[in-house]
Amino acid sequence: MEKQANRAFDALGFLQLAGKMIMEYGGETFRVEETMQRMGCAFGLEDVESFAVPSGVFVSFRDEHGQVQSGVCRVRRKGTDLKKVDEVNRISRMLVGGEITKGEAYARLQQIEREKPFPTGIPRLLAGGLCAGGFAVMFQGGVQDAVLAFAVGFLVQLFSDFMDSRRMQSMVTILMGAFFSALVPTLVHDLIGGIHLEATVAGTLMPMLPGLAMTNAVQDTVREDMVSSVSHFAQAVITAALVAGGALLGSGLMRLLEGGNI
Repeated sequence: MEKQANRAFDALGFLQLAGKMIMEYGGETFRVEETMQRMGCAFGLEDVESFAVPSGVFVSFRDEHGQVQSGVCRVRRKGTDLKKVDEVNRISRMLVGGEITKGEAYARLQQIEREKPFPTGIPRLLAGGLCAGGFAVMFQGGVQDAVLAFAVGFLVQLFSDFMDSRRMQSMVTILMGAFFSALVPTLVHDLIGGIHLEATVAGTLMPMLPGLAMTNAVQDTVREDMVSSVSHFAQAVITAALVAGGALLGSGLMRLLEGGNI
């Protein structure tokens, strides 16, 4: 009996780890459920059922001894890292295709979980700056606008990483990031002029918008997964409201400093 329980626990833990990692790093709900089902069938399990929402994954199956095993795993979002999502799916395909054993697959999953998100450190800061500068150019900004947007995006990403290291809530990070994204370009515009303010502010705000959450919400709606759809949609709306609110506070503060009305 003990050996049977260990086998069931190993299979359950494996499926939960795979589903949790996909959900944690920005994967779609249907991808989580499909991956757990395919892996469970590859183990020889029967009646594999999976259910995923943004805050947790549920899985149940009937093992080779006819016993029903089930479990729930709490999910706490760790950010967006589609590279890890792709790697988990690649392991799933290799497992289903018989290219690797269960033990090898589990070891690879644990290794992926231990890896730090990419990019980290200076590359991550540069990516944040380049993204903001590129959006500024897309909004018809000039070279000086792109340079300023790059600097602000770099600083906002630095602030975001600092807040994450202190385990501060992401909502506070988004609100304050949007605040500085509007405040700094407006301040530079008032002091030295010569920049396209709207393009610069828009460029720095764009990386904070909830594009992935909205995309997942639409996909879940199309697949009639209404629980996950409503959850992703609420996340997208709240994030967008925080971005807009932070930008409004930043611009309103500058108007007050200039002696005008908000």
